[in-house]
Amino acid sequence: MTPLYGLMHSAMFEIIGRKVDRAAPLAKALSSVAYEHGIALWVAFGAFLEAWVELRSGAPEIGLSNIRRAADLLQQGGVGAFQPLVRTALAEAEARNGETAVALATLDHALTDFERSGQRWYDTEIHRMRGDILLKKNPADPGPAEAAFLTAIAIAHQQKARSFELRAALSLATLYRATCRRADAHAVLRPALEGFAPTPEFPEIAEALEVLAILEASARL
Repeated sequence: MTPLYGLMHSAMFEIIGRKVDRAAPLAKALSSVAYEHGIALWVAFGAFLEAWVELRSGAPEIGLSNIRRAADLLQQGGVGAFQPLVRTALAEAEARNGETAVALATLDHALTDFERSGQRWYDTEIHRMRGDILLKKNPADPGPAEAAFLTAIAIAHQQKARSFELRAALSLATLYRATCRRADAHAVLRPALEGFAPTPEFPEIAEALEVLAILEASARL
C-alpha cells in the first residue's frame, strides 16, 4: 500500500503543478500496480490520473469521457481525498470540449460541497478556473471573470497560498491587459511576484515577470 500512496500523492502534486510530462509515468505506474493487485480504489485513481494526462496531451474528448468515468468511480467509492482536484479537472475537461455551462455548474456544485465538507485547500484554483471559463463563455463581458479572479486572490492571500495567488494574479493581469487597464494589471501583478525567483518548477513566475516587464516598459513610453 505504501508505494501506491507514494505514487498517488506524487502524481497529484504534479497535476497541481500542471506538469504533464512528470505526471504521465506516475499515472501509468499507479494504474499498473493497482490492476496487478485488483484494488478498485486505486484503479479509479489511476484512471483519473491517466485521463488528466490524455486531456492535457491533446485528446480532450477522450480525456473528458475518461475523467467523467473515473470521477464517478471515485464518488461511488465514497473517496473524499483530492476531490477538489478531481472536480476541477472534470470542469477543465468540460470547458475544453465547449461545455462551458456544464463546467461552471460542476465548479459551483463543488464549491457548495466543499463548503460543507471543509475541504477548502483548492478554493483559489476553483475560483480562478471559474474566471477563465466565464471569460471564455462571454469575452465581451469580463466583469464576472474579474470578480472570480479577485475572489481567488483574496482566498489565496487569506490562506497564505502564494503560488496560487500568483496564478490568480497572472490571470487577472492578463484580463486587465486585454481590456487596456495596464495600470491595474501592474498593481495586481507586482505584489504577487514579491519574493519569487524564476524556477522550472513554477513556470508561471517567468511568465508573470515577462508580463510585468512589458507593462513597465509601456508605462515609460
